This record gives sequence, structure tokens and C-alpha cells, in this order.
Amino acid sequence: MARPTPWLRFPESTRYKAGLLVLATSLLLFFSIISTTSAFFGPQPDSFQPSSEKRELFIETYQELKKGQLPDLSETLVELQGYPLAPYLEYQLFRNQLAYQLVDNEQLLSFLRHHQGTAFHDKLKEEWLVQLGRKQDWKTYTLVAGSQAFSDPQLECYRLQAEGNLQGRSLSWLETSAQFWRDNQPLPSSCEPLRQSLSKLGFLSQDDYWQGALGLMRAGQTQKAWDYREHLSKEQRQFLDFWRRGRLNPANRLQAAVEDRAAELETQPELGNEVLLDLLEQHASSHPSQTQRFIQQLEDKELLTAASAYRVHELLAIRAAWRNAPDTLELFAEVPENRRTAEGREWFARTQLRRGNWQKLVAAIQELPEALSQSNEWRYWLAKAYLESDQPETAEPLLESLAQVRNYYGFLAARELGVPPQMNASPAPLNAVPLQALSEKPGIQRAGELYLTGFVEDARREWHHTLAEASTATWQQAAWLAQNWGWYDRSVNAIHNAGSQNALELRFPLAHLDQLRPLAKKANLDLALVLALIRKESLFNPEARSHVGALGLMQVMPTTGQQVSRQLQTPLLAESDLLKPEYNLPIGVHYLARLMQRYQNNPTLAAAAYNAGPSRASKWQQQLGKDTDPRWVEQITYAETRDYVKSILAFREVYAWRLQQQQLQLVRDTPKTPES
Repeated sequence: MARPTPWLRFPESTRYKAGLLVLATSLLLFFSIISTTSAFFGPQPDSFQPSSEKRELFIETYQELKKGQLPDLSETLVELQGYPLAPYLEYQLFRNQLAYQLVDNEQLLSFLRHHQGTAFHDKLKEEWLVQLGRKQDWKTYTLVAGSQAFSDPQLECYRLQAEGNLQGRSLSWLETSAQFWRDNQPLPSSCEPLRQSLSKLGFLSQDDYWQGALGLMRAGQTQKAWDYREHLSKEQRQFLDFWRRGRLNPANRLQAAVEDRAAELETQPELGNEVLLDLLEQHASSHPSQTQRFIQQLEDKELLTAASAYRVHELLAIRAAWRNAPDTLELFAEVPENRRTAEGREWFARTQLRRGNWQKLVAAIQELPEALSQSNEWRYWLAKAYLESDQPETAEPLLESLAQVRNYYGFLAARELGVPPQMNASPAPLNAVPLQALSEKPGIQRAGELYLTGFVEDARREWHHTLAEASTATWQQAAWLAQNWGWYDRSVNAIHNAGSQNALELRFPLAHLDQLRPLAKKANLDLALVLALIRKESLFNPEARSHVGALGLMQVMPTTGQQVSRQLQTPLLAESDLLKPEYNLPIGVHYLARLMQRYQNNPTLAAAAYNAGPSRASKWQQQLGKDTDPRWVEQITYAETRDYVKSILAFREVYAWRLQQQQLQLVRDTPKTPES
């Protein structure tokens, strides 16, 4: 792929936003269609270039507003006249005023009317409606909300209350509100006044409360279900109490049922079976052996149906399979083949695979539902089972077909056959005229400016709001545009939305190479492996944060970051430094290099350790052996890590190809010196 023209290149010090604003983007219009290997972007028109003074003023003011301040914006808005992000200052000021309950309703209503269709309109409107509902300002609520029903239960509760207070509680209103209450359990606390009104007027019956309580129990909302007890009959309260107590201590209630001390279940046998099944499933996670005894005892007393018993037996077998437990196949034997679910059948097949029972694996795969048996994973393992069963003539056609596929199992099939992996790359078109039209959309211009100024969350909202109804062709151009800015995670997302799975130059960006090449070389790491890990960890989003606290491009945990940064003699001043590529990449690369050294340059073990921690990876190595072949990978007990390792190995193949293609392109583009 050709290098971008110089005006697109920003120094690494401009953080990861190495690109230009959408509003600053103009294409060479005399190219009606430009190939993806050319990527020509023309010079920016001066009329689209915001002044640095306006940009700095916006950044300073917006940051102040995001801290909850209430500055006077009158002079600032005059100075920012014509700047595309100026409305964001008013938007944030109104949000702050709402938080302090100091908003002027007329001004806010006027602002919303003036900015209908913007990315921030609905968010600001909903925040206002919540405050109006809490204040029971039904007149203003109706003015802002209109008469259309909301999908959000809290807003719809407020809308119904507003309608009832302003227009009266007609029969139609009562019936509509009661049905809404029945259909939307659990409801937020803001709906309590609505429930009270319906209950006092007799539009919520005992059966409504009973069905509501059962629905809440099924949804795991035990306390909310118990809140309805005063509206239930004595028998219903006793039944609900049995279930509630069982949730807290399943063994206690199951033992009571076995000892005929559960008269509550006799009143409603069908529900009794449901409750016992629920308690058995809960108990199975921590006490599998005792659960098996309970199943047999409850069946003997005809309190549990055969179908429910098989369901719990299968659950026990599946959970044993998760752990790779020795008794997994014995547990599966408790469930007849015709009683197994799709999940059970797959885990039975996976257990045969892990045990290396190749002939039994063939039969197990053939018993899978078609959607599973025809997946790349099970096609590969069926072929492998045939090979291991001395049936190469049956295996080879399966492998040859699978080797044409670009994914982990396709690459394994290619390796079995001794042929190169197939990339099936098909460049996405880069079309000058539609890309120019896209770049001139106000929402895209705002997204670009927000991204460049560092307000990525707002930028993402603008981006997706503007492209919500985009066609496949538009998403393709959006992918090119985002990649050109250096907004790689949105570029990958856009080309995915376009359905262009073979556009590898967009799906697997070659980002941060100026920094990564020397880092990988110094650490003696394969650059393709480093890129694969970043692609999997963060999708090249420098501000990525995981639910466990990992940060940045290589998703470094803060404690790891501190340790490695001290070793590199570049200590982190703050945890947030890990969101900066200039810190994150050296630390992440160094940590990965340490793992590769620890595991004798084995990328499978290093990837497993990067995801699940070195202690777990070492434990798997001790349990499963040092030969980390594909069957070894399938025996990793953590599903997340198992899939993670497969992704890293597959992405590494793709990036090896991408880097090779780039090198070939550079060779082609290098001018040849004349022979002397």
C-alpha cells in the first residue's frame, strides 16, 4: 500500500490522532475511482481549516464545562462563530445547568428545536425529561416529550403519569398503563406512583402481581419480586418465600423437598418443578456430587420431571467439560443422545477431541446440528479425526476446501496440506466523489474535529449518529476516511459494517510502525505478532479501557505498567500515561518480550499468559504438556483465553502477509538507479 501523501502525516507527538479533520479533507476530484493501493487525498481547501485560535478556545472552554463549571459563554460564542463545535459548548452548559437545577426551560427548548437531528439532541433531551419527571412538571414534560411512547421504561412511566395528570385517568389510559406495567417488569422506582394509581383504581389484580412476581424471579430480581408479597394470597406468599429462601440456600430447600417438608410446592406442581430445576441449577455450580443425589431423590418422589432431570445432568456434564474434569464422559452418559441440547452435543464432541478419541469424535461431530457441524472449527476437527483414523482419502477433500478460508482453522488446514495460507484479499474501493461528499457532511466534520481535539467519546457519537442509515458504499468510504485520520478502531468498525470482510488493508491496519519497528527489533520480537496482539487487545484504540482496568493500545494493567516502566527507566507519572502510545507501546512490547523469553519463544503460551496471566499459562503447560499443538489450544480451560490464543495466531498470519505486501510495494515504488 502506498504511503499517504505528506500533508496527511502528523508527528507521533500529536498523540494517536495522526490525521486531518474531515472538514479539512478534500479529494482530487479528477480521480472518479481510486484504487485502494493509491489512496490519493488532495490538498485541503483553506475555507475548511479552523484557526488554531478557535480550536484552542474551544478545547479550553469545553474542558472547563466538563468539570461542571457554569461560565458565561456569550463572548466565547461570538469568537467561535462559524466553528463547527460551538454548539457543544451550549450543550454541555445546559447539562451542567440541569445538574444544578438552574436551567431556563424556554432557552433549552429553543436550543433543542434549533439542533434537531444532531448527535447530542436526544441525550440532552432525555436528561431534561428525567429531571422534569422527578419534579413532576408534567406540563413541560408533555411539551418536550410529545405523545409518542418511549422505549425507555423510565421515560414512558413519566409520560403516562403526565398524560394521566393533565388529561385525566380515562378507561383507555388505565388499560394502557396497566398493560405497560404487566409487560415491562422490572420497572424503575420512578414507576411506583403509576403502580399505586393503578392498584388503587383496581386495574392491577392479585393475578397481575403474582405473574409479575414470577417474572421477576425468573429474571433474578428476587427482592423486587418479594416487594409484591402484600398483594398476593397466603399460598402465593408461601410459594414465593420458598423460592426466595432457596435462592439464598439451595441445598436447604432441596433437602426440605426430599424430606417432604415443602408443602408449598404441592399447590402448583408445574411451578414446583420449575423452582426445583432452578435451585438444582444453582446448586450444581458449587456442589455437583450432592446435586446428582438430589436429582435422583426428587425423581423418586415424582417432584422432578425426567426432562428437568436430564437438563441438570447435562448441565453438570457441560460444567465438568469446561474444567476438563476426568469424569466428564461419565456425566454425559447420564443423558441419552436424543435428550442432549446443541450445547451439550458440542461439549461432548469437544471432550472426545480433548481426549484424542478420534473415531468417537467423528461420530460426535456427525451428531451435531448442521450449523455447528459445518462450521470451520468442526470441519477441521472432522478432517483431523479422519487423518488420525487412517482415512486420509476422506480427510483431504475437507482440508482442501477449508484451506481456502482465511481464519484460524483455514490456516491449520493449509499447514496440514503444506500449502500457503489463503488471504483472499479484495481491496475496498476508494471512490473520490462519494468520499468528498461524505467528508462535507456537517456531522462527519464535527466528528473529525472532536476526534482531533481529543474528545473521542463525543466524536464517536457524532460519527455513528451521522452514519446510522449509511449504505454499504458509504461505510466503505467512511472506513477509508477514518483510517486516513488514524482513527483505526472506527475504520475497522466501518469496514465491518460495510460487510467487506476481505478488505484486509482496512481490517488489519499497519499502524504505529515508525514506533513499533525499532521496539520489536530491539526486543527480538516478530512485528506481526505485536501487531496481532494490538489488533486483538484494543483494535488500535489508544484510549481503550477493559473492565478489569487494562489500558491503552496493548491493554497494560497499571501494576504491570509501573513494574515494566521502572525496568525501562521511564517511570509513569500517572496511570493515565498508559493511554499514550509513547508509553504504552514500549511497556507492552517489553512485557510481551519477557513472556516470549519465559516460554522459549512459544507464541501460544505467550499469548495465553498475556491474556490470563503467566501463572495460569504455566499451569496449563504443566497439565497439558509442552507440545502446544492445536489440540493443546482446545484444552485451555478458559473460553476467553482459548479464543484469544486462536485470534492471535490467526491475526499473526494476516499481519505477516500484510507486512510482506507492504515491503513488496516499497520495492516496486523505489526508483531504480540507472546502470553505470
